Order: sequence, then structure tokens, then C-alpha cells
Amino acid sequence: MRTRYSFYNFIVSTITAVVLPLVGFFKVQLFISLYGDRLNGLQVTMAQVITFLNVCELAYSLAFRQLLFKPLAQNDREKVLSIYHGARKIFKATGIAVLSLGVVVALLFPFFADSPISYLETVLMFIALCVPYGISYFLMGPNFVIIADQKEYKINIWIQTISILRMFLMIVVILLKLPFVYILIIEGLNILIANALARRIALKNYPWLKDKPKQVDERSFIQNAKYTIVQRIATLATSNTDNIVITLFMGYTMTSVYGVYSYLTEAASKIINSAITSPINSFGNLFNDENSDSYKVFTEYFNFGCYIASIAAICLFIVMPQFIDIWMKHQDLYQVTFLIAFLFAVNIFYMTMREPIIICRDANGLFKQAKNNAYLLAVVKVVLSMILIQFWGITGVLLATLIAYWVVDFLYNPILVYKEVFKLSPLRYYKMTFSRLLIACVIGGIGFVFWNANIEFISQGFINFFIACVILGISILIIITIIYVCSYESFRNLIRRVYQIFKRRMEN
Repeated sequence: MRTRYSFYNFIVSTITAVVLPLVGFFKVQLFISLYGDRLNGLQVTMAQVITFLNVCELAYSLAFRQLLFKPLAQNDREKVLSIYHGARKIFKATGIAVLSLGVVVALLFPFFADSPISYLETVLMFIALCVPYGISYFLMGPNFVIIADQKEYKINIWIQTISILRMFLMIVVILLKLPFVYILIIEGLNILIANALARRIALKNYPWLKDKPKQVDERSFIQNAKYTIVQRIATLATSNTDNIVITLFMGYTMTSVYGVYSYLTEAASKIINSAITSPINSFGNLFNDENSDSYKVFTEYFNFGCYIASIAAICLFIVMPQFIDIWMKHQDLYQVTFLIAFLFAVNIFYMTMREPIIICRDANGLFKQAKNNAYLLAVVKVVLSMILIQFWGITGVLLATLIAYWVVDFLYNPILVYKEVFKLSPLRYYKMTFSRLLIACVIGGIGFVFWNANIEFISQGFINFFIACVILGISILIIITIIYVCSYESFRNLIRRVYQIFKRRMEN
């Protein structure tokens, strides 16, 4: 049952994660051509600042779900109700805080950098983007229950459908050359409608959540949440401060350039993460099952993560310069250097490869133990970015990310999980990681040589480029698959597991 739900979540998440970026590529190019680089940079920077204001949403989701894994597995409705009603009070108080703080930040935001629009327009734009996130705290709660119960696909398909519709509506607005305010309205409605619909579906599946518990448990959620918030802030500091730092030191135009680069990598990351993070709630139940072989499942999961990471990182590294050049219609401002492509690829490999260890950490509630490392990771990333950007610009920001991940994060979380959860030497993890990284580097280097040997054909137009990408992707997929199947037993076990799912579905 656990595997089947993970598979459903994987299918729904992956399909929508592929469709959204494809539509988004068209939308971004049109947006820049109509509204300009600076307004695009302003919007990207605002989005990252608002992400920090909304830091509690994902932190609450993780803390809440981690508390629900055991009672849901044991069908203890009274315990679920106690935790649920306690958390709802915190959600509402946080929503009020986000709305209030959003107004304050909006009034100050125009002073952050030279805005392409007036002071009042900048303030109203920030508030319009922020308010829907604040309101969403009053709607969340039931959504997290259905996610923790491994049935995220029931709401995810509707949420992602609304997101796809949102993207198409934005494209229509841009094609009609309507004022930018329509983009803001569509963005806000997307957040509110998605949250309201998810809440309705969750309550329909769990109508007993409306019942009053005998006792309300707020303390458990607060204890968990204060540590998950730290982890979430650290994650944002490493992945969501780049545009803010670039705006501060280089202005909105270069933020737009970096935004285009990162849109490609984020699109790849969303597809990857939809596959990698789908089993997170199944892992929560797995670690509450005394009869399960959690390490065996972890190694299968780890190999799957490295397998996906290798394919994505190699393809991104090789095609990124030509893809951006074609996408941005050969504008010199958006040219990608070899080093920038390499740093983006290495960072994508790491972020994908680390997900299984982070999920194991979070599923076991090791938030408190990891908080000091989270502080260190955030400080190192931000400080290094602000130093290195002054020497190497965008390349310096990417280098800061690489150092923060591969030094601070890599030398802590694997040790914590292996000692506290698996009771094994973390050297096993490091050996597994470096062997797979070496494979990715070798294949990536060979692929890069072959790609550039045929660059004259590839550069002759979009059709040639597309054909080359298909050939490259299939070739890398086949080569990596053969190597993993021949080299790693846990990967072969994973294939058998997936095959059994298909077999049972066909028989039914």
C-alpha cells in the first residue's frame, strides 16, 4: 500500500511538473519581451522576499505531517484531532502576522533598489503578491492531513491543473498586452482557489476533522515547528537569496538574467523533486513500522535519487548554453559561460542527491539536532554570496552555493542520520555518493566533447537543437541505466519493486 501511494503521488507530481515548466518557458520569454528586464527582475526579487515572509507554510507542513504519521498509521483519530485543532490556532495567528508584516515590508521595499515603477505601484504590487499567502494560512490544515496519509495525489491533480490554467491565462494577458496588474490578479487567485479547493477535498475525505477533540494539543506542534522553521530558513537562505543579493549588488537587470538561468534549473528541479519527494510520507510510516527494513529501502531510494540527479545534471550542463541562447533569441545579455553551466549542474546534482537523507532526517523528527548546522549553512551561504559576487558576479553566487552545500551540509546531515537512524558508519554514504558523482562527471565530460564536436549542426536552428537534445537525453538515459543496473543491487531491487506495481495494476 505504501509503495502504491508513493507511485500515485509520483505520477501526478511528475506529469504536472513537466507541463508547467514547458508552458512557463514560453511565458517568461513573452513577459520579458513585453514588460522588460527590469520589471521581470523586480517581480523575481519580490517573489523571493515573499517566500521568506511565507517561511512558515512549508515548515508547518513538515512539522504537522511528522506528528501525524504515527496516529494515522494506527488509525488513532482522537490523537489526530487533538494535534489538528491545536495546529489550526497557530496557523490562524501566523496568517495575521504574515499579512501585517507584509504591509510593513511593502512600505520599505521600494528603497531596496532602484525600481522601474513608482513608489506607490511598487508597494501595491508587493501587497497584491503577499496577501494571498497570508490568507492561505486560514485555509490550510485539512490539506496537510491528506498529504500525511500518503494521498496527496487526490488534491495535487486539482492544484496543478489550476496552476496550468494560471500559466495559460498569464500568456493570454501578455499576448493581449494588458497591464501588469492582471498578472498579479491571476497569481493571487491561483493561490486562493488552490488552497480552498484542496481544503474542500480533504474535508470531504476526512469529515471527522470537524469533530471537537477531548483535548487540544498545541504544544507538540509548537515544539516541532520551531525546529522545522529553522530548517526552512536555512533552505531558503541557500536557495532563495541569490536574486536578492544580485539585486542589491548588481540591480534588477542582472536579477532578470539570473532569473532566466535559474528558471531552467528550477524547472528541472521541480520535475526531479516531484519524483524524489513523492515517497516522503510513506517514509514517515515506514520508520514507525518495527518490522520494516528501512535501510534497505533507503539505499534503493538513494540510488534512484542519484540516478535522476546524474541524468538531469549531465543534460543541463551540456545543453544549457545553447538552450538559453535560443530561448532568449540570441541576446548577448543572457549568454551562459562554461563555468556557470557547470556550477548549476553540480548544484542540481547535490540538491537531488541529498533529498533521501534529508527526508530520512525529517521523517524521524531530527529537527532539534540539526538546527545549529542549519544556522551555519544559512550564514555561510549568505556571507559567501555577498563576498564572492563582488569578485565574480553571478558566478560568485553560484560558487558560494556549491561551497555551502558540499562543505557545511554534506559533512553534517549524513553523519546525523546514519548514527541516529541507521546505527551505521556514515563512510558508507560518502563512498556511495562519490562513486556516483564520479560516474556522472565522466559521462558528462564525454557527452560535452561529443556535443561540441557537433555544435555546427546543433546551432543551425531549433529543429536541429531539439533533435540533438533528444538524442543526447536518450543516450545518457541508456548509459546511466546500464551502469546502475550492472553496478548496484539496490537499484535492481527498485526496478523489481516498480515492476511488481505495474504487474499488480495490470492484473487488477
